[in-house]
Amino acid sequence: MNDYSPHTPLSYETARPLGSVRADERQGVLTLGAFLVVVAAFAVYLLSAVYLDARDGIAYFGADSDHYSVMADQGVHYRAARFHPATIALGLGWMKVFSPLAAWIAPHVLLKALFAAIGAAGVLAAISACAAVLPRGYALLGGMLYASSLGVWYFAAIPESKILTATLSTIYIAAYIQLREQWTLARAVGLTAILAVACLNEVVSAGLVAIPLIDALLRRGFDWRGTRWLAAHILVALVAWFVLEVFVNGGLIPESKKPELQSHWSMLLHYIASNDYGLATLHGFVANWFFFNIASPTPHALWWPEFGGYFEPSLAAYRWSLIGVCAFITLAFVCVAGLLPRYRAAHLGPEASLLLPLAAFALARAAIFLVFNPFEPLLFSPAVTLAHWLIVLVPFAASRFPAKRAVLVVLCVLLIVANAGFMVGPDGWPALWARITGA
Repeated sequence: MNDYSPHTPLSYETARPLGSVRADERQGVLTLGAFLVVVAAFAVYLLSAVYLDARDGIAYFGADSDHYSVMADQGVHYRAARFHPATIALGLGWMKVFSPLAAWIAPHVLLKALFAAIGAAGVLAAISACAAVLPRGYALLGGMLYASSLGVWYFAAIPESKILTATLSTIYIAAYIQLREQWTLARAVGLTAILAVACLNEVVSAGLVAIPLIDALLRRGFDWRGTRWLAAHILVALVAWFVLEVFVNGGLIPESKKPELQSHWSMLLHYIASNDYGLATLHGFVANWFFFNIASPTPHALWWPEFGGYFEPSLAAYRWSLIGVCAFITLAFVCVAGLLPRYRAAHLGPEASLLLPLAAFALARAAIFLVFNPFEPLLFSPAVTLAHWLIVLVPFAASRFPAKRAVLVVLCVLLIVANAGFMVGPDGWPALWARITGA
């Protein structure tokens, strides 16, 4: 007779409720699953990094990978340090800590491991966020969809500040979801610290404050006592901008001799003066920002090849790839299925109140970069990848559509195949096989 036998008086005092046991089991499965997904993401990102470097594919979409590659030799590119000092500080610190391994692992591979690890950390944060707002059984799927999105995958596989921006944004969203469920001073301070680092990596990350600000207004209205912590939170973003402009630019880092690089403001004015804001530009921006960031339209990105390659700036780019078309159609279906009258849920639940704040952040960031640099939206869109996925997945998961998880599994497989095709490159899988076999 065991200790939890119903025939012993002791069992009534020590046995836990069956629901508690099952909850612990589910949490254990989720923890193990999250670990496996994160490890797999890190491995895929690192392998992709090595292969992209070998096939000379680390400068697509306007990426400044050459600005960060110098960190492998513990060098500093001044332009990168002027506008993205958090990436530089993290990279130099990483290379210093792991420099003893340079005798066995090439420095450039160690540096690639940093950006792959940053991307994998974002995957973990995405799983945490999905577990909090999606029904049971969708958290790992949500994390896998985030991990296999093109913007996250590609920028985790090259040396670029944009993956740190994306991961910090994802961590911020996950941390805020926990904060809104149970507000504590420690969590508020932690969220503010994440915002500070994100702004020091990219000043436009200040747009993250739209999430708690809009959420507070929707939930409490203009309640100063309940939202006064946001004043200090927003102030941190302003302080980060002041530090970048006064102490980093012209202080720690020599001031640029180019007028357009002397400050964030001068750079903004320079780009605005040279931009075109026609309908074709808007179409290309939307295609890249909302769709190409998730699903590669084609393995060939040869638009403006002198800058490393871009996709055709139109949704028509999907016509060149059967897998790309299938991924696009499935993604579009998931976007609208949860909103169709036949399948729409009568009530989405409390997590639905987070969708408008997330949309406010995503749209604010889109508006900023539409004005600043409408020709390279894929470069700046990974930071809103989780926000976009949650806006799509929350209504879809709550809908009455049948076989929802099966549809998401199919979408995930399509994304992996389509985006892996882009990583392999225009020469295709035979070129990868030839490299592996040495043929």
